[in-house]
Amino acid sequence: MGGISIWQILIIPVFIIWMLPWILALVSKKAKGAQKVIWFLMSFFISWIGYFVYYFVVIKELPENNT
Repeated sequence: MGGISIWQILIIPVFIIWMLPWILALVSKKAKGAQKVIWFLMSFFISWIGYFVYYFVVIKELPENNT
């Protein structure tokens, strides 16, 4: 039969959770320019670990209105 399997149902949420750090890094209003690129690359290569490390070490320390 051609029904939908449980794997097909789970693949979309798993894919979204896997990509979420990349998206959050790209849409962040705290990071600008090169910082945003570095944050994205860290998230891309080491996923959630890179996202949190860069956020708590660099981004969280930035003032709200960095220009």
